[in-house]
Amino acid sequence: MKKIILFWAFFFFLNQYCSAQLTGIKTIPGDYPTVAAAVNDLNLQGVGAGGVTFRITAGYTELITSPIKITATGTAPDPIVFERWGAGADPLIKRTDAGTLATSIDGGAGDAVIRIEGTDFLTFSGIDVSTTSQGIEYGYLTHKPDGTDGCHHVTIKNSTITMTKGTSPYVYGIYIGNGTVSTSSATGVTVTAASGINSGIIITGNTIQNVFKGIVMQGASDAGFYDSDFTVGQAGEGNTIRNFGGSVLNAETYGIYMLYVNNPTVTYNVIDNAGGGGTGQVYGIWAIWFATVSGDVVCNNNSINVSVTFAPFVFSQARYIAVTSPVNSITCQDNVFSAGTMSSRGNVYIIYFVDNAANIIVSGNTTGGTISKTSADGNFYCYFHDLTIPGSEDIHDNNFSNISLAGISAFYGIYSYISSNPGVQHIVNAHNNTISNITGVSSGNKCGIYISGITHSSVYRNNINSITGHGAVYGMQVSAGQGNKSYIYSNDVHNLSSDTWTEQVIGIYLPTGQVYYVYNNFVSGLNATAGQDINAVVGLFLGGGDTLHVYYNTVFLNAASSSATTFGTSGLFRGTSSPSCVELRNNIIVNISTPGPTG
Repeated sequence: MKKIILFWAFFFFLNQYCSAQLTGIKTIPGDYPTVAAAVNDLNLQGVGAGGVTFRITAGYTELITSPIKITATGTAPDPIVFERWGAGADPLIKRTDAGTLATSIDGGAGDAVIRIEGTDFLTFSGIDVSTTSQGIEYGYLTHKPDGTDGCHHVTIKNSTITMTKGTSPYVYGIYIGNGTVSTSSATGVTVTAASGINSGIIITGNTIQNVFKGIVMQGASDAGFYDSDFTVGQAGEGNTIRNFGGSVLNAETYGIYMLYVNNPTVTYNVIDNAGGGGTGQVYGIWAIWFATVSGDVVCNNNSINVSVTFAPFVFSQARYIAVTSPVNSITCQDNVFSAGTMSSRGNVYIIYFVDNAANIIVSGNTTGGTISKTSADGNFYCYFHDLTIPGSEDIHDNNFSNISLAGISAFYGIYSYISSNPGVQHIVNAHNNTISNITGVSSGNKCGIYISGITHSSVYRNNINSITGHGAVYGMQVSAGQGNKSYIYSNDVHNLSSDTWTEQVIGIYLPTGQVYYVYNNFVSGLNATAGQDINAVVGLFLGGGDTLHVYYNTVFLNAASSSATTFGTSGLFRGTSSPSCVELRNNIIVNISTPGPTG
């Protein structure tokens, strides 16, 4: 009789936990004592009709010494959900061991708190994770078991991910990977079918902290099989990434990084490495970097605050938003950029694009507070585009202001040029931008808007003012490419000055090009307090081109005499490269500056 009772008891246990796919609502603790136990049963039984939701009681803490690994998969009608339940603190899954995999490269096989193995239609909502050792590389990790089994429609939201980065450059908050099993390689599997890509990944409302890299998404490089359609942040559900980076020489750190991804969207995130701590000695900081992506890139409404102390004698750089691969389009709108003190010895780029888009829209972006670059080397670019492919740029309603520079740093507010392939057909429209209050003791040249070699450019209704420094200062410099036209009109350029005796201050500078139409611009308040050039200050500098049509412009100069005897000024100057034809009509040019004795 005792054996019969034990048999039926065991049968009842099997029937309850091991005999049917999981459906409905399960509680933890309750139906399962731990998350690990629930996942083990899920992997064994699978998911039934309507899916399964695991409700984890608020305030619950689970300590683990190996990853919680999910191998079961859901479907659209039968999803898998792990969610916080009830009032109180988020449930916490904390890994307390030092790990077993010693990663030696970015994205190599490493230890994780939550490991997702080729799972589809899975959601984690309000489930916090943490670690106690830098030997645990990943908070949440997705993994491809093979080249036909990626993760689809996985959502990680409303979680706090607190890692222990220590001195390791390989600690990530969330890593969407390509299935590497090597601790020394991030290459991973060769994807051979659409089912092998990661797609439809949504990461929203999370706080990620004490990491070297925040969110990294790396697909396969196999042609036609990039990962696809990733969403990082949404309106009202942006991620906060803080305290990232660390004291690792020659390492690169990222807030958000995407590699081999098609159609990525990054919006409404807060990337705060200043207010959130984490300044360190690194080679470079990329707050948001789209390294090798394709399709349409959207990067809007993010707030980025980067303040970094770089290692002495290490040439380093900082980029707030970077796209460095050919894509169909880029939308970069309504982002806010700020910083405390930056000691980068290399270049600083707020928006950095290279070789990459048929169509670009950059609008409504602003710099907040004062950004101070204190190191001696490197230039500062608010918007930078080095292009070699045809397309168009619409750069409008941006406000790049309140930037202080030291050392030999040059400054460019908007910088777009063709570095190679001069015959490429490209259109740039730069309008309604404000570039102002650029100050400091740097000796490099400073230019509000710089456009070079573009097929067709229209630069209009921009306000460029209050730029000072030791080097040459230009309100704007525009040079049209061979056989091309530039339209420059209705710009307000004022209050530019330099205190260097060898350099010029120029309102609008047209060095070379073909056909220019320059009209309805207003230039005033230019000064070169130590200038010795006979044209130390020039309102309109017509340096070259085939035909220049200059109509209805107003130039007002009232520059004080510098200490140089040769100091001189020109309201309008036709340069030595001698444009073939200059047509002047209805301009008002007033120059009451005081020249030097022989100026």
